[in-house]
Amino acid sequence: MTITHPHHPLTGQRVDIVRIRRGPDPDLIIRLADGTHTAIAMSWTDYAASAEPTPCAGATPLLDIEGLWQIVHLLAHLRQESRAPLQETPA
Repeated sequence: MTITHPHHPLTGQRVDIVRIRRGPDPDLIIRLADGTHTAIAMSWTDYAASAEPTPCAGATPLLDIEGLWQIVHLLAHLRQESRAPLQETPA
């Protein structure tokens, strides 16, 4: 996504979209070159004008399917541990 507002300090630069903050005037949460995040009005970018907007190519999804599967397996493992009887240690 490219910042298009003529008076914005990053005009013409491409940035990755982290998420969209919905509302009457939606904001895009973007990742800057130094890795920090900030908000920018959607209307100040080419995102609003694109027919089918998508985050920049190469952007790392915050939650991908592999990460979700790891969470499912972790929760199942924790659930099994909580059901297992505790072993007493010899005195």
